[in-house]
Amino acid sequence: MKINKFFFLVSILFAFFFLNQSLLAQSDFEKVKNFETRNKQLNDAIKNAASLDECNAIGENIAQLKSDFTPYKTLLDKSMYPDNFDASFVKIERSLEVRKGDFTQIVELKSEVGTLKDKVSDLSQQNQGLISQIRVLQIQTTKDASTIAALTKLVAQLKANIAQRDELVRGIVDSLLQQFVKTPGSLNDAQKQVVFKKVDNGNLFFNIERTIGDNVQFMKVTQMTPDDLSKMKIEYKDFNKTWRQIGPKLAEIYLTRKDKVSEIANIDNMFSDWSARINDEMWGQVNKLFREKKLAILPFKSGDQFVNSVNSFIDDEIKNYDVMGSSEAKNTFYMFADSVYFKSVKPVWVPLLIDNAMMTAANKDSVEKQIADWKEKVAPTSRMNYIYIAGAAIIIILLIAYFLKGKKKKVVYLDEQNEEQSSIE
Repeated sequence: MKINKFFFLVSILFAFFFLNQSLLAQSDFEKVKNFETRNKQLNDAIKNAASLDECNAIGENIAQLKSDFTPYKTLLDKSMYPDNFDASFVKIERSLEVRKGDFTQIVELKSEVGTLKDKVSDLSQQNQGLISQIRVLQIQTTKDASTIAALTKLVAQLKANIAQRDELVRGIVDSLLQQFVKTPGSLNDAQKQVVFKKVDNGNLFFNIERTIGDNVQFMKVTQMTPDDLSKMKIEYKDFNKTWRQIGPKLAEIYLTRKDKVSEIANIDNMFSDWSARINDEMWGQVNKLFREKKLAILPFKSGDQFVNSVNSFIDDEIKNYDVMGSSEAKNTFYMFADSVYFKSVKPVWVPLLIDNAMMTAANKDSVEKQIADWKEKVAPTSRMNYIYIAGAAIIIILLIAYFLKGKKKKVVYLDEQNEEQSSIE
């Protein structure tokens, strides 16, 4: 009986020991699992943090996690092999510092943007005042020297202001969006909120609209030179290229913000309108060159239209040649060709139009072929000119032959004299 009681006690002790070991193992597993869960939650919180304050709060939670599990460091080192307890905190703390750096940079950008916004606002007000003054001076029926000088000075100041304002707005775009390199689909909600804040704090859409509007107003109130238009075309291309890179990405991010989507679409339309106005101004000035000489050429707004208008005008001139008479027909031709096309259109405007894909080299060649054909009809090279040229050539040849013949005779005569002298001696 005593032996049976002994075995019974031993069995109970063994059962208690194994049960205790099982409970301890289960407790260790739960501790490791709990640590991993909280560590992952903190890493996710760092990625989704939307402000520097949130990052600071996460830092406190990391410190608390470290404090809570330091007693179990040995257990966690074994379960996290080849990593360890200390290495896991080095990683998460480094991630937090990187994220804090993002928000520190955003704060700096906000400060920079705020300064730029103030400058842009000042320039916008100045531009409006300059435009009003220019319009007042332009509507005066008579302009004395002082008025013209004042107008010239105001236009120059407005031009400089617009150039400076364009540069400032481009600076805002670059400052706010230089880090906007991820595709919109890869941005989480917190990152999208950062983009929203950047755009809103920089008043980005309004400033782009205002910049385009100022450039359009400048074209309306000033007489632009080919050089002005060339520079504005370059400015448009550079600005539009930047917008085409960021506009679609912003549109995708703002899918749920109808007001912003409409602003983005409006900016697209404004860029198109700006380009069309520059093109119209260029073609308008070319049209004006012909109108100033009272040449009734049909209006044109493209390279093909220019070719068709020139062809139509020249065809009419050739058809009416007999009615107008030789003298009037020649005057019209020389006015068109020498006073307009070859003097101003070809050297000044054609290269600019071709460089901006508004006209092709084939268009230019077609126009000049028509002018050459027109010249053969109304002012052909006289046949008498060919006769004079041929006669002059014959005379030149005869003179050369005569000169050579005379030189040859002189050489023979000298040789004979030398022979006679030799025989006397």
